[in-house]
Amino acid sequence: GPDFGYVHKEPLFEARASLDSFGNVEVSPPVSVAGKEYPLGRILIGSSFPASAGRRMTGLVRDFLYAQRVQAPVELYSDWLAVGNVNEFVTFVPTSDKKRFRMLLASPAACYRLFREKQKEGQGEATMFKGKGTAWYSGTDTKRVTINKVLANDVLAQQNQYVQRCIDWNRDILKKELGLLEEDIIDLPALFKLDKQGKAVPYFPNTVTMMVLAKDLGIPKPFGPVAGGECCLERRIRALLEPLGLCCRFLEDVASYHGSLGEVRCGTNVQRRPFAFKWWHCTP
Repeated sequence: GPDFGYVHKEPLFEARASLDSFGNVEVSPPVSVAGKEYPLGRILIGSSFPASAGRRMTGLVRDFLYAQRVQAPVELYSDWLAVGNVNEFVTFVPTSDKKRFRMLLASPAACYRLFREKQKEGQGEATMFKGKGTAWYSGTDTKRVTINKVLANDVLAQQNQYVQRCIDWNRDILKKELGLLEEDIIDLPALFKLDKQGKAVPYFPNTVTMMVLAKDLGIPKPFGPVAGGECCLERRIRALLEPLGLCCRFLEDVASYHGSLGEVRCGTNVQRRPFAFKWWHCTP
């Protein structure tokens, strides 16, 4: 159609992997870093841990992205995840204040804090995964997963401490490369478990992989512990995001996407309104 084009890149000699998926190509909002302006934000891509032999994005695609100097890429560590995409632990939402946005990070630490709060309030027997039958990864009977059982699971706790260290590594990189302060970051409760290969998969639907439609957020429904007639994860997420003028809409995607290691964002696309200015005239 008019004013539309695309680039086709196909590696001839490299095997393609899930890090080549475009959930592994994100872009930040416009930022200013150490006096340098990035009016179109910066590209974020996931890779293996520095100096390791893990999975990386195909060289052809990676080189193409690095050639886009206007949005100079930031390389993050995502190989700790089974799928390995950056959108599994980071996203951005708009705000109307001076900063104009907040960065959201998946946070096992925030989830454990929330669950301990609920346990102290006497809600430790609140049940997760209501109406979901058998757990989609572990094969355990989800009718018996309570806050008390999650907090008593030492193996799960150790796995999530490892995951939190991986996310904290990326947190430090993002703060430096995007010029962010702690007040620009919101930690959303999340839990992961490790598969047989030692890679992380979400323990419940991963709310960070939301669709951002201006101020409307399409968030995977987490099916967290129901206390007082409401999912405590949904309540906490609303408390974090609604004061920013955002509207949280929780979408059930367990059978359609989550069971295949994805979320609703993996099977949908959003038609965005293009910039008013000619972005291709920007110079590095």
